[in-house]
Amino acid sequence: MKRSHALQTAIFFALFLALPVWADEKPALTMHREMVGELDEAGWALAKSTGGRFSVKTPGKYSDFSTLDSSPTRPIAEAHAIVAITVQGIKFTATRMKFKLGKEVAVKQFNRLKLPSGELKYKSLKAMKVHEFEAMEGELENAGARVVQRTVLIDAELLMLMVEYPKAQEAVAKRLLPVFLASLTFE
Repeated sequence: MKRSHALQTAIFFALFLALPVWADEKPALTMHREMVGELDEAGWALAKSTGGRFSVKTPGKYSDFSTLDSSPTRPIAEAHAIVAITVQGIKFTATRMKFKLGKEVAVKQFNRLKLPSGELKYKSLKAMKVHEFEAMEGELENAGARVVQRTVLIDAELLMLMVEYPKAQEAVAKRLLPVFLASLTFE
């Protein structure tokens, strides 16, 4: 049950920029690998995306999937994601999104991240560089959960790392977070 909730969360975040949400058909989902990964002595797995040309370390086993979207009403053509969830309910997601109309749309969506909507509000937000690419990192929260989000603008694509955790698990999440964020490599 937790695994399917993690996948649903990852799919939501991979496609959250796609508007309108009432579009005609759902993107095609391909599950490449589910609950895989060789763990090192510290319990981390090197997770390589099948189609996204990126890798991250995850605390435990991970799933790897892609979505392809042919709908003309949504801006994301494809998304490639890695998702892992710990026994404490901490979700680690890395998603690379390619936009149908290129860099202009990617930049627009990147800039929209500065304006969260709904119940989530930024606790902090900072601009940074990741491997010489423009990036933003923010911490969002609501009454019971926090999300740390790092988004990298790579030409006509966005690569988003997210860690979502219950506030009760903050100490564990803060210990795992730096390893996950620092492990990102991409082409």
